[in-house]
Amino acid sequence: MSSKTTAGRLARANSAANWPPRSVLTVSDPDFRWERTVALDLHNTLVDWLTPFAEFCNLHFGHAIDPKLSAFYHMQMDPDNALTGKEFLNAFVSFARRSKGGYADVKPYPETLATIKAIKEAGIKVEVWSWVPGASEMRIDNKAQGYGTGIAQRVTRDVVRKLGLDPSTDLCFVTPSQKKYDMADRHIPLIVEDSGETAVGVGQMAHAALLVPEPYNEAIKAPNVLRLDSREQIAPTVIDFYKKLDEAGLLL
Repeated sequence: MSSKTTAGRLARANSAANWPPRSVLTVSDPDFRWERTVALDLHNTLVDWLTPFAEFCNLHFGHAIDPKLSAFYHMQMDPDNALTGKEFLNAFVSFARRSKGGYADVKPYPETLATIKAIKEAGIKVEVWSWVPGASEMRIDNKAQGYGTGIAQRVTRDVVRKLGLDPSTDLCFVTPSQKKYDMADRHIPLIVEDSGETAVGVGQMAHAALLVPEPYNEAIKAPNVLRLDSREQIAPTVIDFYKKLDEAGLLL
């Protein structure tokens, strides 16, 4: 396929053996319908978190981390990366707290605004599903539950507004491990992600996931997971996906 939209070209269906997935297009319950909603991850999917965060770590710890060579989603666990776990946690919280030179300054990818606009114009509801990357005085290493509150939530809402979305209706704070369950509960068939771990989990729940291209997910091959060649493919691939569900009479 080589269909074009203003947001880019359609991902080739033959790049996945089962796309759109049969488990999404064929349901046993005659009364079942999918919600006409797509879930979009935020960090490293719509906005570039990794590049400024790596620059922040390099500046404060004297490293030379190249985000384009990040082989693992959890970069602090990469043996070829000089960043230690303790440094990562210190940087993570500090970066998220900064009103300038930190999380508040993350930028959308060049394709993001056109992508969201095209999907919405196709009559598909867009929701950003994200777990905020840092918060108040609490830290993940002492099992405190402060990462869903405070500064990070406020900044996340600001970031979502910059994408032309309304955080009161278009933003859901949800942990990566919970996304697949919320999709099942709400009958949302598709999520767009950068995390291979999350995408594989969604696929194992017989839903579907698109993976944006990042070095740490390039080896991912799993049922119901389609890896894109570029972010320009998000909008046309999402739109085509819901078009096929509509043709099958499976959308609300």
